[in-house]
Amino acid sequence: MLLMLLSLGGGKAPSPAAAVPAATTADTVVGVWRGTWAAQDAEDPVPVEAILTAPSKEGQMLALLATGAGRARRTTRITGRLESDGVRFALPGGGSLRLAAASAFRLIGVVKGVSKPASVPGDGTLELTRVRR
Repeated sequence: MLLMLLSLGGGKAPSPAAAVPAATTADTVVGVWRGTWAAQDAEDPVPVEAILTAPSKEGQMLALLATGAGRARRTTRITGRLESDGVRFALPGGGSLRLAAASAFRLIGVVKGVSKPASVPGDGTLELTRVRR
């Protein structure tokens, strides 16, 4: 059975080029996103919603992040720049958020250098799914 499957599949490994993400464009990151923020010092992921705007003529992007739920919900406005491999945002009080498109409907983010107390959950990772363009 295994030999039959190998013969049908051609036995070829996936192309290394398929593993390399394409250059990030504004269309891949602009929109409304929802997901979780897994901070390193938190037990549970924090709900997060993000609205990313199209870049200005100067290349600056704006984002509105809403983290948490209920009374713990915080909204933060951040600015950043579109780069070839994603978007880099400066966080208030220090630190940065790097977002990259994993697909047309998924963003992955890495947060580093957040100082406490902060208006955002802290260093960690974000996983966002597109809600609307």
